Amino acid sequence: MSEHSSPEDPRRLAELIGPVVAGAGLVLEDAALRPSGTGLVLQVLVDLPEDSTGSVDIDRIAEVARAVSELLDRHDPVPGSTYELEVSSPGATRELSEPRHWRRQVGRLVRVVPVAGEKFTARLLEVSDDGVLLQRSHQAKKGMPPKLLEPEHWAFGSVRRARVEVEFTD
Repeated sequence: MSEHSSPEDPRRLAELIGPVVAGAGLVLEDAALRPSGTGLVLQVLVDLPEDSTGSVDIDRIAEVARAVSELLDRHDPVPGSTYELEVSSPGATRELSEPRHWRRQVGRLVRVVPVAGEKFTARLLEVSDDGVLLQRSHQAKKGMPPKLLEPEHWAFGSVRRARVEVEFTD
């Protein structure tokens, strides 16, 4: 480790862990050492590549956790400290903060908090290099089917926060 990077440096952790995660066919979303109770937790967040559908299954997470654990045993990125390794995926209601997050969610409902205006829920129709195409619906009366509104293009910069909405089907 260079004298300019500490074990708590997320870039250093990502440089160390990233190739192992990539070797398993996954994307490293985040790697950070965080305080937890009286100790430390090394949280590693992995996801499928943007051209994949579905979610990371528990067997793949366990496989990556074993490989990362072996790597950490060899390199000891947190000398003198004990820590717990936690490997997980973003989950169903992940925050959409990068274009690749959006690409994996095409077809899903998303809850959007724009930079200006009121928050809303819409169907994510497509993702381009500069933003997303969303389609809101409007329900005029309770019990009536919702009316689909014209699709709207939203630039990434005009979205403050967005999250996938869990849908329940009958």
